[in-house]
Amino acid sequence: MRSAETNSTRSVLESDLLWGTYRPNLYFGTRPRLPDSLLSGLMWFGLSGQRSPESIRHSCELGDNLGEYGYARHNGRDFGEQTMLDTDQGVEIKSEFIKVPGENGGSWAARFSGRALTEDPDGISLMYYFGLEGDGAMKMSVLDDMLTIKGKTPELGRFNIRIVPAQDNETPQLPEALRKEIGISSINKISGVALMVPKTDVWRAKDFISQKMLTSARARMLKIIKHTGSKGPFPGHALFGLDTDIPKKKGKNLMFAQMVVQGEFSFDVIYECADETAKIDHESIGSIASNKRKEFDARFESVFGLHGKGFSDPEVEMARNALSSLIGGIGYFYGSGLVSKEPKPEYYQGGIRIAEPELSAPYSLFAATPSRPFFPRGFLWDEGFQQLVLGHWDSDLSMEILRSWFRTMDGDGWIAREQILGEEARSKVPKEFQVQYPNFANPPTLLFPLEMFSSWARAANASQSLEAANN
Repeated sequence: MRSAETNSTRSVLESDLLWGTYRPNLYFGTRPRLPDSLLSGLMWFGLSGQRSPESIRHSCELGDNLGEYGYARHNGRDFGEQTMLDTDQGVEIKSEFIKVPGENGGSWAARFSGRALTEDPDGISLMYYFGLEGDGAMKMSVLDDMLTIKGKTPELGRFNIRIVPAQDNETPQLPEALRKEIGISSINKISGVALMVPKTDVWRAKDFISQKMLTSARARMLKIIKHTGSKGPFPGHALFGLDTDIPKKKGKNLMFAQMVVQGEFSFDVIYECADETAKIDHESIGSIASNKRKEFDARFESVFGLHGKGFSDPEVEMARNALSSLIGGIGYFYGSGLVSKEPKPEYYQGGIRIAEPELSAPYSLFAATPSRPFFPRGFLWDEGFQQLVLGHWDSDLSMEILRSWFRTMDGDGWIAREQILGEEARSKVPKEFQVQYPNFANPPTLLFPLEMFSSWARAANASQSLEAANN
C-alpha cells in the first residue's frame, strides 16, 4: 500500500527542516526527519521524596498538572522558546532552541535555565538523553564540568554532543557521615549513564532510567542502613543522584546526563555536525536566541499586523502564543499503522467474518498535532485548518506538511484519518481506537489550504501580467 522512504528520498529533504523539536509528545525533545535515527529529550523530577522517580516528567501528560508549558515563540525553522512551570515538582524551566545551518541538517543547541520554587535541600534532578534507534555508534565521556558524546550514523555522518552545566549551578551537599563513613560519592555537577537497549525501545527512555535509579537507590539505602542503623527517611539526592556508569563494552545506544541542582540553574545541550562552519560556542547561545526573538516579533507583526490593527499587547501575546504552540506541535513520525482491509464489523450484516487488521509497511508523516498531551499525532481533519494558519506564516513549511500527507494516500485515494505510526504513538491510544478502517474518512479539509495557495498564485500571476502589460 505504501513503501518505506528510500535513501534518495531522504537526501532531498531541505537541510533547514531536517532537525527540529519534532517530538511534540515530550515537554522538550528533538529528532531529525529521518527514520530510525537519533532522538533526544528532557526529563526532570523533584528529590523531596523517596518515591521521586515515579514522578519523572518526560512526555506531556495532563496528570502532571503543569501550570504552564507551550511555546511562546517558535518560528518553525531555527528558534523556539517555552516555559515549563511545575509546582508539584517545585521547579520552573525555560527552554531556548536554536539552529546553525551546515551539512546534514547543521548544528543545534538548547539552553535550559530555571529555578527551584522552594528551598527544599534535596534539590531537583535534571536529565537529558540521546538515543540511537538505527545504525550507528555513540561513545560517552564525563569530565567534572561537561559530558560529551561522539557518534556517527549513515545519514547524519559524524557528530559531537556537549552537555554543559553552568559553573555557578549549586548542588545539594550530602551529609558528611555518608561521604566519609559509608563512601557514597559526593554529587558532581554532572554525571552520565550509558545503556544498551533494544533499538525499537529507545523511546522508552524514561522506563529504562527509572529502573536504573531505583536499582541504584536500593543499593544505597541498604548501605546506609547497614552502616548507620537508620531506617530513614533518607535525603532524596543521596538515593537518586546517579554515579557515572559507562561500561567499556561497545554498543551502548541510550545515554543520559544527570545534574542535581538547587536554586537557580542553567545547562546547555549542543549538537554539532561535522561541518566546521556550523560550530556553536555555548557562550553565544544567549545572544543568538535574543536576536532570533527580536526577529520573530518583528516578523509576526509584519505578517499579521495585529498592533497596527489596534490589538492590545496581551491580545498580541495570546495570538503569538497560539501560533507558536501550533508550530511547536509539529512532529515527524515513522512506523507502521494498524489498518483493516475491510470495513469496521458493525457495518456488516449477517455476522460475516472479516480479516484481522494488519500492520502496514512503515512510512513517515510530517504533521502538526492537535494536542501535545492528548493527541500528539497527525489528524487529517485538523490538518486542513491548521495549515490555513501556518500557510500565512511559512508557506514552504506548510507545503512540506501537505506533501507529506498526500504521500500517505493509498491506491484508492484513501488517507487514514488518524495517523498512529509506531509503538510510541500506539502507547498513547487505547487499543479499540488504534485500527484505521477504509470506510472511515474525514472531510477533505486539505483542499482548504491548497485553494488558499492557489488563490495566492493566481493573484501573483495576475499582478505580474498587469505589470508586464503596463510596461
